[in-house]
Amino acid sequence: MARPTCRFALYRRIVCAAIALLFIFGITRVPEVHAAYWDDVYQGFEQFSRLPGDVYQLKESYRQTQEDLEKARNSLEAYQEQNAQLLEQNRKLTDTVTELKNLQTQRDQASHRNKMLIITAITLLAGYFIGIRLLRYGMRRRSGRY
Repeated sequence: MARPTCRFALYRRIVCAAIALLFIFGITRVPEVHAAYWDDVYQGFEQFSRLPGDVYQLKESYRQTQEDLEKARNSLEAYQEQNAQLLEQNRKLTDTVTELKNLQTQRDQASHRNKMLIITAITLLAGYFIGIRLLRYGMRRRSGRY
């Protein structure tokens, strides 16, 4: 039984070697190696040397973003305070308007009551004088003077 396992390992090595040879000789059409290897290395070093500047720029951008965020938070807090003040002022104005409406309603009721009192007094007074006149007229007529 040990024999078939060794064959399998041998076949696997042969297949791997064949695939490696195909890659090496270009049958799989791997892109060719550039002749400017040193240019690539130089560009890599150049990019590596620019990293501290990029890191500083990122830190500066992060700091600026934090400042903007802090300004926005302060502005938001100011707006919330102003909103609370406006809500309190609105509540007070609403209370004042309600109180003024109640006072106006009371004035209107008092005015209506006074008008009705005056009209009733005038009507009673006029009725009294008309009633007395009618009573006198009736008494004169009965007594025969008229």
